Amino acid sequence: MKKNNKTTSLIPAGEDETLNELFDIVTTGDQPKYLSYIPGLFTTASLPFKNVNKTVFTRKGSQGLTLTLTSPINVPYGRYGRLLLTILTTHAVLSKEKNVPVLIEYKSLSELLKEMQLPRQRGKDIKEQLDCFTNATFAFTHKETTLKSGYLFKDLYEDGKYPKKDVEVTTKTTGAIRFTTAVQFQEVRDNVSDPKYGNFKIAISAEFASFCQKHAVPIDYGVYKSISSAVGKDIYAWLVFRNNGLKEPAFIPRDKLVEQFMPVTENQDKNTVNVNYAFILNQIKEIKKKYYPEVNIDLEAVDGITLYKSPTPIIKNETRYALITSTI
Repeated sequence: MKKNNKTTSLIPAGEDETLNELFDIVTTGDQPKYLSYIPGLFTTASLPFKNVNKTVFTRKGSQGLTLTLTSPINVPYGRYGRLLLTILTTHAVLSKEKNVPVLIEYKSLSELLKEMQLPRQRGKDIKEQLDCFTNATFAFTHKETTLKSGYLFKDLYEDGKYPKKDVEVTTKTTGAIRFTTAVQFQEVRDNVSDPKYGNFKIAISAEFASFCQKHAVPIDYGVYKSISSAVGKDIYAWLVFRNNGLKEPAFIPRDKLVEQFMPVTENQDKNTVNVNYAFILNQIKEIKKKYYPEVNIDLEAVDGITLYKSPTPIIKNETRYALITSTI
């Protein structure tokens, strides 16, 4: 079991070191940027936006990806679920050992909140999300269909009678990963005040740590935390992810944006698509104005948006931006 040794950060003058032990500080520009990570898969399909009160939740993302979350009590959700996922991912990425569980410890819930740069009043929310992540897993299915020369598959045909033209090839990749292997804490009750929680030990699973070390997207935790809506957090992480691999302008149709960020069920009003798309556009505009002004994006078309190569907001040429299914 590996206990994560928190990295020594370059703390800007006036910053509280106790708040920033986990994050490397990138000091390009006027404001410090808190380097953290989120699994690349969760930029394409993510946690539910609100409490769904379910032990199983499935979301279809873009690029043929489907994500299924399972948890014994309730799947993690919302903005605080996303922040805690970022903390777990960052610890996993920064671990110096590979293919082993990563153990992180907090003397109290307040210590975890301090690391997350959240007020004490958010203790109940974070404790709830930690309970949701305990023994939770995520499974993914990825389908990619391309045209390839029939000659490449000649061994699948008898007597060399393979097609002399291109054939349609669908590659299906699946995986299932547990977030944690064990979580331990102590609950103290004095029958006077609210329960106190302390002596947390969180064992991040070896497979999740390895997954994050290979497939995590670097983001600015300060920005990610400041974006109030869960949808906005997802859009910001996705913009960072897509921008890194962008070589040519990419047009994203409005229906794909809605499908990925705010999907509409069959029994919902048809106008919900328009409402959700308008909300997504407003979130993008707010992100560009307040948090990622360098992002180069065209919102003028009525049927979608166009992404252009933009300056990377925190790290350039980060190898962990690799596609989620490149090496499983």
